[in-house]
Amino acid sequence: MNNLLLELSVLVIAVFLGAMLQVGVGIGFSIVAGPSMMILLGTATAVPALLLLNTIVSAVATDWRAVPAELSTIKMAVLGCLTGVVAGLVVYPLLSEAFVLALTGFLLLIGVVTTLIPLHKSFGTKGFVTVNGLSGLATVWAATPGPLMVFGLIAKGFSSKEVAVLVQPIALVAYGVAFLLHSISDWQSIPFGSQLMGFAGAAVIGSLCGRAVRPYLPQTLVKSAIRVISLLACYVLLRRAFLAL
Repeated sequence: MNNLLLELSVLVIAVFLGAMLQVGVGIGFSIVAGPSMMILLGTATAVPALLLLNTIVSAVATDWRAVPAELSTIKMAVLGCLTGVVAGLVVYPLLSEAFVLALTGFLLLIGVVTTLIPLHKSFGTKGFVTVNGLSGLATVWAATPGPLMVFGLIAKGFSSKEVAVLVQPIALVAYGVAFLLHSISDWQSIPFGSQLMGFAGAAVIGSLCGRAVRPYLPQTLVKSAIRVISLLACYVLLRRAFLAL
């Protein structure tokens, strides 16, 4: 009983901190909450749960006043993500878990490198849609697409603070559709019940706290946090890939 309470406490804290980081910086929920959920709940249960919680976080975090001004960019990103989500579901059964995790980790590593190079001058529509397509693949494979969405927006020329706002409606659609498709294919793996309600509550509270602090975060801090979180995600994914061999 005590072990169960300890595990639930760890998960609730991880969900809260992940949601706060996701909303404040633009990424971080799956990197913070994902490892503990996958270890304590198992990958098959954790991935759809992460997709659902990410959808909730993105819904709370979305600033709908900012959407009309960048509607064309958001539409392009969503189109790329949805294409990737569908392709990911088709291809997923053909790939080993280790390959999927390793590929996602390397994609994130490439994304980190792009933030160090001024690519936005030559980063056109096709490149932007492609990056978001890869994000859609990562969404259904490892529930860790956030950094790729962010890298696409940064390479497009948006500031870190603008990215933290614009990524939310894109993630809302990508996570929501991925969760819906996961539900259709494997409804039994989704842990509906009091535990999930507790996680959802922690996600909402964390998201609201993230919205409160987001305007006060320095841009240099946000960009540095994005890189550090992404490198941690690379490590987690590559380690999981190694253990899955």
